[in-house]
Amino acid sequence: MRTDATRGASLQLFLGAVVVTGAAVIIHSIVALQSERLNGYALLLAALTIAGGRFSIPIPGRQATVSVSEVFVFSSVLLFGPAVPVLTVALDGLYISVTQKNRRLYRTVFNVAEPAISTWTAGHAFFVVAGVAPGTPLSTSMPVLVPAAIAMAGVFFLFNGGLTAVAVALEAGVSPLEVWRSHALYLAVNYHAAASLATLAVSSGADINFAVVGLVGPLLVLSYVAYREASTRAGETERHVGDVERLYRASVEMLAIAVDAKDQVTHGHIRRVQRHTLSIAASMGVTDPRELKAMEAGALLHDIGKLAVPDYVLAKPSALTPAEFETMKKHASMGARILTAVDFPYPIVPIVRHHHEQWDGGGYPDGLVGAEIPLGARILAVVDCFDALTSDRPYRPRLSDEQAIGILRSRRGTHYDPGIVDRFIELVPELRRSDEAGGEHCDAQASVVAGLSRVAARDRAPSGAARAPIAIPATAHRLVDDFVAMRSADACVFALDGGHEALVVAYATSRISETVADFAIPIGSGVSGWVAANRSVIRRAEPVLDLGAIAHGFSLRACVSAPVFVRSELFGALTVYISEPAVSDETAADVGLLAQEVGLAIARGATPLHLHVRPAARTPVAAAS
Repeated sequence: MRTDATRGASLQLFLGAVVVTGAAVIIHSIVALQSERLNGYALLLAALTIAGGRFSIPIPGRQATVSVSEVFVFSSVLLFGPAVPVLTVALDGLYISVTQKNRRLYRTVFNVAEPAISTWTAGHAFFVVAGVAPGTPLSTSMPVLVPAAIAMAGVFFLFNGGLTAVAVALEAGVSPLEVWRSHALYLAVNYHAAASLATLAVSSGADINFAVVGLVGPLLVLSYVAYREASTRAGETERHVGDVERLYRASVEMLAIAVDAKDQVTHGHIRRVQRHTLSIAASMGVTDPRELKAMEAGALLHDIGKLAVPDYVLAKPSALTPAEFETMKKHASMGARILTAVDFPYPIVPIVRHHHEQWDGGGYPDGLVGAEIPLGARILAVVDCFDALTSDRPYRPRLSDEQAIGILRSRRGTHYDPGIVDRFIELVPELRRSDEAGGEHCDAQASVVAGLSRVAARDRAPSGAARAPIAIPATAHRLVDDFVAMRSADACVFALDGGHEALVVAYATSRISETVADFAIPIGSGVSGWVAANRSVIRRAEPVLDLGAIAHGFSLRACVSAPVFVRSELFGALTVYISEPAVSDETAADVGLLAQEVGLAIARGATPLHLHVRPAARTPVAAAS
């Protein structure tokens, strides 16, 4: 891709060549006029040319206009040769440029030089094909004039459209061919019609055939009025479509925000998935605007069916049971059902419905195989998986890019389209650079683990955080100590800080107390922060999400956390960390009861109700060490 400096140098070089050529053509025309005999028709046609340019009609949806002025330009060419119309269009270009609001010197000189070059070359093309000298009366027959007129229109179209397309492309940094295609058909028809009318009007000799003008003139005016009306209506329709498009996009964004708000553990996930999906599609040569817009909206709305999934399933921080997984699977078909009710202008529904299909047919909801799966859904499946793997979850820390890529490779050809997996892996470094440029690199995300390293509270605690430990009754200490003494466990009682922005350690069991004393966990982060934000129990989570590398140092492999309430108000969270690889249902239930008893102890400041816990067949901490 060209840099701005390279593009600027190319634009200057191109403009220099056009200006020099245009100046030579204008000077040549001035010299030629001194030996030509002109009459009142020359001034009339010049005036009509300049006046006709004021009544140009914009082509709807394109940066180009059509007008009747070319009829007068070509008529002047046929009557007087190229010199008169060259000077006329040069003056017209100067007038247009100086009357524009955003004047630029380089645009002004281009608008003077380019029409002069186009008119001069088109005029000479006519006389070469017609076999007569410029400025002499036309006495040739129609079989000769017709190809000559076509040649004049064609050369004018090539130079006028081509030079303008190159200038616009160099200025905007796009392809000249792309600019050319956007208005070539309209200009070609306009120039051919203008050349044909001009040839009919002056074909009788050295004067204008007013009989022809009398017959054709009203048709020309009628055509202009009709086309202008059609152009105006088309412009209004285009503006209406633009308004609908903006409303549609706003609606999609609102739906996406609703999904993002409900599925709190994957906040921001759909935004990254959308960007990466479009990048992969573009790299694979997808250019169809409808398909790209479908992918753009489908990536944003692919999880909209989760609005119909119960919160206890959606927010469950541990592995789903088979029944819960079946409920979760319904979000794909439910999302398609929700979106079917909206008459989207793009094929969004198939992408949303099939983004969990698998290449080998083992996916859901319809078990599609291979290329039966829509391309957008295949791309989305790969991107969705990668982003989920490289994002933190309450039940596990995020994987590195290399680990996630390894999983994608292991599923290549079974879960995912092999070609898309290969292309995605190639683009991962570029996508990460793009995320970083947008302030959302994977390593710089709101990573739970990164935000939970051990720091002094005075240096890292959020604004309003407590500067001193929060005191809780000794009876609460004993409850926690008695509980962990029966298990290979450690525990922390976390309390909300003064600003309710983080959790600080109110009490920790002896083995880890000194190490975690200065911890401050942002609300919503880690295991304990998630529990405080959602006021729900987390079972079978990983201690590393709270403790970072410290968890490995103490050989803590699993944890369970429950909210602590004091007089119906959230106090914080109780989290128990164990050395076993999993938390039993009994232990998880007991931690929930323990959290209630700790809350009562804090509220009463006295001896709480006795908590009867079931003995656990666990190796005590002392014995394990």
